[in-house]
Amino acid sequence: MESGIVDPRRAALKKYLARPEFSVLIILIAMLAMSAALQNNFFQPKSIVRNINAFAPLILLAMGQAIIIISGGLDLSTGAALSLYTCVLTSVMKRGDPVTGVYALLLAFVVAIATGVVNGAGIGYLRIPPVIVTFATSFIWLGAALFLRPTPGGESVQWFKSFYDVSALSQAPAAAKWLGSILPPAFWLIVIGVLFWGFLSRTRTGRYFYAVGSNNESAFENGINTARVQMYAAIANSVYIFLAALFFVGQNQSGDARMGDPLTLKAIAAVVVGGIALSGGRGSVYFAIAGALIMSLVNKIIFFANIPYAYQTLVGGAIVIFAIASSQAYTLYNRRSTSRLKGG
Repeated sequence: MESGIVDPRRAALKKYLARPEFSVLIILIAMLAMSAALQNNFFQPKSIVRNINAFAPLILLAMGQAIIIISGGLDLSTGAALSLYTCVLTSVMKRGDPVTGVYALLLAFVVAIATGVVNGAGIGYLRIPPVIVTFATSFIWLGAALFLRPTPGGESVQWFKSFYDVSALSQAPAAAKWLGSILPPAFWLIVIGVLFWGFLSRTRTGRYFYAVGSNNESAFENGINTARVQMYAAIANSVYIFLAALFFVGQNQSGDARMGDPLTLKAIAAVVVGGIALSGGRGSVYFAIAGALIMSLVNKIIFFANIPYAYQTLVGGAIVIFAIASSQAYTLYNRRSTSRLKGG
């Protein structure tokens, strides 16, 4: 009789091990171990700060992309929107007038919400495929960015640099500067992103993201306003892009209409590596962070492994494909194992 008793803790462990996120963690740990082996000072404070600054933009973009993918969409305008926000920020700010930084923040945030509404309306209300809508709007955002900033440049107020380096605040308390040297502003931008999703995921709308992404028609038949949910997802994505734009302007003190070009596909790849299904309705936004870390560590491993430049793109792509294939194979294996057990 005792053999028929199931240990709840063991059952919970098996259930967790069967999730695709577990394979993502294994891959992330392996990548961290490889990075630490190739870079002796990988876990030293200065190196950690540099890595946070290097990884933060992709982490934020991946979290936003994850929300819109989970809700059944896809955003191909991420990079163009990022560039547009940086151009808006640096077009409004005047170096000698600190107050213009506040105006720039407000205007850029309004622009971010507006771009999210446009994408969300096209996907949700007009029922245009997300790929078509966001591919089209990417050219609109790019055109607007080029209108504001035909060439990289612009101005930024001094305090805005604190989004990248808190020591830029000359009047900041010594304790704040010390904390910023250990946990840079980029870290707190990520914390804001995590808290934002933590809040959303506990709301009815956050739960609806998964329902709409899993089955749009079924969700609609059950009384969910699917169009509104997809618009909220697009707006949430724009908020994360806005946070990334703050970091880039703080870092570069200028705007660039082309700076976001390579980041759109990287964000999508990070989401997939993080175990989130492109079909929608499955995955964790938090694991998009793990996917972004894996994608970022690929570049570090390639650099410190002294791989010739001509082969870096090839090797980087191969590692990403391996990570995705490993995650998908692990998920498929567990599904088949579960099916056999149920059949038995």
